[in-house]
Amino acid sequence: MIKGVKEIFKNDLRSIKNNPVVIFVILVIILIPSLYALLNIQATWDPYARTSNIQVAVVNGDIGYTTTEDTYNVGNTLIEELKNNENFDWQFVNKETALNGVKNGDYYAAIIIPSNFSEQLLSIKTSTPEQAKIEYISNDKLNPVAPRLTNAGADAIQTKINNEIIKTINGIIFGKLSDIGGLVSQNKAQFLKLKAFMNELNGKIDSIDSTIGEANSDLNTINQIWPKISAALPEIQTYSNYVREKYDTLYNQIDSNPQKALTTVQNMELKVNTTITGLKYVDAILTSLYKSTGDPQLKPVIAQIEDNINKANKVLDVLQKVESDIKAGKNPQGRLSQLKTLIDGMDDGVNTLVKNKSNISNKISNATSKLGLVNSKWPLFKKEIPIATVKLNSISEDDLDKLIAFTNTDQGDVKNYFESPVELEKKHIYEIDTYGSALAPFYIPISLWIGCIISVAMITMRIKNGKKYSAETVYLGRMGLFLIISAFQALFVIVGSLLLHVQITSAILFAVTTLYISLCAMIIVYSMTSAFGNAGKALAIIILVLQITATGGIFPVEILPPFFQSIHPYLPLTYAVGALREVIAGVLWNTYWFNIALLTVFPVVAFGLTLLIKEKMDKRAQWTEQKLKDSGLF
Repeated sequence: MIKGVKEIFKNDLRSIKNNPVVIFVILVIILIPSLYALLNIQATWDPYARTSNIQVAVVNGDIGYTTTEDTYNVGNTLIEELKNNENFDWQFVNKETALNGVKNGDYYAAIIIPSNFSEQLLSIKTSTPEQAKIEYISNDKLNPVAPRLTNAGADAIQTKINNEIIKTINGIIFGKLSDIGGLVSQNKAQFLKLKAFMNELNGKIDSIDSTIGEANSDLNTINQIWPKISAALPEIQTYSNYVREKYDTLYNQIDSNPQKALTTVQNMELKVNTTITGLKYVDAILTSLYKSTGDPQLKPVIAQIEDNINKANKVLDVLQKVESDIKAGKNPQGRLSQLKTLIDGMDDGVNTLVKNKSNISNKISNATSKLGLVNSKWPLFKKEIPIATVKLNSISEDDLDKLIAFTNTDQGDVKNYFESPVELEKKHIYEIDTYGSALAPFYIPISLWIGCIISVAMITMRIKNGKKYSAETVYLGRMGLFLIISAFQALFVIVGSLLLHVQITSAILFAVTTLYISLCAMIIVYSMTSAFGNAGKALAIIILVLQITATGGIFPVEILPPFFQSIHPYLPLTYAVGALREVIAGVLWNTYWFNIALLTVFPVVAFGLTLLIKEKMDKRAQWTEQKLKDSGLF
């Protein structure tokens, strides 16, 4: 069998050498994988670098918005930003042009800023804030990828606007906090006094309750007694006037008729006692009223009445001494001058009190009215005082100092902070410079697999020189030609990738790995085709279709449908892609050898199974091929 294998291999090489057409076809077969891989890698090298050629219309209808502090036009700010943005070819047009342009395909998308844009954004300063809206219109018919790119541009614009608004609004907020801080600074002492007063008031609620109760009781008594005393005041005035009038009579009787003088003195003492009693009632009422109302206007009236009482007592004291002198047979003439002065003062005071009677009645009436208001409002105050005290206590002096500190905040620094409160420090592990290099681990194995399919499709598996060989001998003999083709296919891919500057960690490791992948793929595809004929070719194509999606070369396996996730571990190029990723991005040797080892399983299994079934399957495959040939279609 070995002799037959060598003979077939030498005949294949001789056939290629002596036939220029065959050489050309073989060369085309060798070049196709490299063309497929390299053209795709080059086309996807950095697709986002050329988005500046994509035209996007921008319409700015914003008329701005004026607050009490300043005038804002966020639309104009955005336009100025876009003029310096080279991500897309921004076209600043009117709304009609933009809509027609998107509809006709002149623009891939349009961004329309409404007239009330700034007003909506700054509605945060009102009691009814609302979201601002920008209209984004795209024409998805033009290209499947372009809308995704323009969507990303629209998202970037939204982020930029949001950042700008955050800066503006927070600037306004911190400006207000600065104003509040200044106000707090001016009124800190008053606030602390209020806080202390409310704590004291809260601690005296029960005492206030008791005081109000006493005031109600006292005022009720006053309202019952005062009318009687008020009615008796003229009589008290009569008694006082009587004492004043009798002074002259007493003065004359002391020398002429001491016995009559004694009677006059005693009558005068009785009237003075009655006057003192009446004045004490008035004093008690007004003192109680003062305690209940705290009306400062009552104090001079009370002081005057108490002075009257004091004068009346002195009058009474002198009259009693005069009475004693008369009874003792002494002449009290020396006391009469003092008595005259005291009687005049007492009587003047009583007369004044009587004149103020209506004024006192008004004060009692007003006090009654005010106490009624207190009775109606106190339950509400009593309920709210503890709540207000708790709220005031929740604001510490330290909190006030923090607010005051905002007065010294630099508003420019605040705006800069909110422009970028967090700086994202990006670090990449196994960084890949370009999108094309990132896709190379996918495109290279796929292109080599396609090269294998083209090879088995173009070159026959049968020996047509008339000599008979066993099925196994044909399989092994013809394999040499296919492996040489696969090696040259890999070589062109390797050289092209190096010339294209695909990112690699080691040129030697890249070359060896690519060559090994190519040989493994060829053994698998060649074995299937050799064993099953055209059915093997179809099977290789089916596996190719599955591998384009399920190897995870472009999209992560985790986001693929369940079917593709389930077949992912059973596809040879899954491990070819994994091995090349290590070579291109940075080798983790455990992962690299794991992928190489599992990739090796597939050609070994294909080789062994083909040797086992080749003899049995060969006749069926040839019969199928003959039937297809006889049909005139194949």
